[in-house]
Amino acid sequence: MINPFCLDYFLLLMITIVDNIAYLLDESKKNATLTKSLVPYSGDIVVPATIVNGGVEYVVNDILDEAFAGCTGLTSVVLGDNVESIGIGAFEECCALENVVLGNAMHLIGMRAFKGCTALKEVVLPAGVIVVGREAFAGCRSLVNVYLSDNLINIEPSLFDGCSSLEKVSVGGMVESVGEYAFCGCSSLVEIMLPEGVLSLEGWAFRDCAALVNVSLPSSLASIKKGAFWGCSSLKTFTLPSGVNMLDQGVLANCTALESVDLHNGVLSIGYGAFYNCSAIECVTLPSAVVNVGDQAFRSCRALKEIRVLCEAAPMCSGDIADADVYARALLRVPQGKVGEYGFAPVWERFGNVEEIA
Repeated sequence: MINPFCLDYFLLLMITIVDNIAYLLDESKKNATLTKSLVPYSGDIVVPATIVNGGVEYVVNDILDEAFAGCTGLTSVVLGDNVESIGIGAFEECCALENVVLGNAMHLIGMRAFKGCTALKEVVLPAGVIVVGREAFAGCRSLVNVYLSDNLINIEPSLFDGCSSLEKVSVGGMVESVGEYAFCGCSSLVEIMLPEGVLSLEGWAFRDCAALVNVSLPSSLASIKKGAFWGCSSLKTFTLPSGVNMLDQGVLANCTALESVDLHNGVLSIGYGAFYNCSAIECVTLPSAVVNVGDQAFRSCRALKEIRVLCEAAPMCSGDIADADVYARALLRVPQGKVGEYGFAPVWERFGNVEEIA
């Protein structure tokens, strides 16, 4: 049985075509929502701030879910200043879309809104945008520049996943987290600067950003999750912010150019495979607070010559932390008077060369 209240609302809605664009009209609110057309949209589209139908003016305030999805002939879109939101998958797989201009009223961009728009080159988010859904720009492999709004709160998971041409990202000062895989595969991204106020980097956030050389992380960071910088093969130095008390599993794995790591005195744990295949690093210092070093933490660190452990008590190891040749070749430096303790401690006793720190 149809709810009569729903029926009444449905009767207040109707579809009209204005300048070859389909709109769903709300008679009660005098609003118009751009919707999918029977004939796929193509060419350059300008969405006005208002339309007139039957002598009545309607405010165009939304783009419906999948309204332009799969319109492979669409080349540019300009949204009027009353458009507040873009629906889920609204422009997904619009592979010829090169230019998008968003109006000043915009505050929400839905999930997958521009996913797979492989010709899109630049995105500028108006100041009022506070939410951009996950995967909104995933697979936009021609995207070079992104200017995020100052009021954006979270960089959602996979937001720019696979944007292989992305070189520059301007991150606003309100961002609190960078989601899983947010910049994964952004292989042209050279530098990232995150503002104070960012609290977390989720897993694989910058995975395989092969050109990433400079990373500026704020002191506000409280957590960097697993694999966050996995495969950043141009990264040479890394400083762990003072608010992060563990180097999670695989955080710097496959950073093959990494030469220097600065771990602050409050670090408690080195995770599984944290430095896996960091083949250029020669020396690592573990601060005095470290209580645990994970399995494979230094595996395939072929250039590793020295590990300085400042801990009075030998950290626990969950398994082999390095390859046999590292145990045989690398110098293990420990606090004065602790050579004997480390010589009997599980895993640490495998090091052939142990000296006191002068």
